[in-house]
Amino acid sequence: MNEQKAPISECPHCGSEAGYYEKVQISGRSRWYHNFDGKEADNTYFYDDTKAKYSKYTYCTACEKRLFKVEEIGE
Repeated sequence: MNEQKAPISECPHCGSEAGYYEKVQISGRSRWYHNFDGKEADNTYFYDDTKAKYSKYTYCTACEKRLFKVEEIGE
């Protein structure tokens, strides 16, 4: 599990302790494979041809206001 300790313990805007999120823009194409018997095939490489662009900031999960820069995580 990837731990990401925030530099704050609650939202300074609404006081929520629910957490934060990062915005991610994903683009690209992929293929989702199936077997002829209807079962899902191995889709381990589903995201290999996609690109992800992460925002510089984090946002409150409750009020959705901007909180802190991603680079501040774990400091």
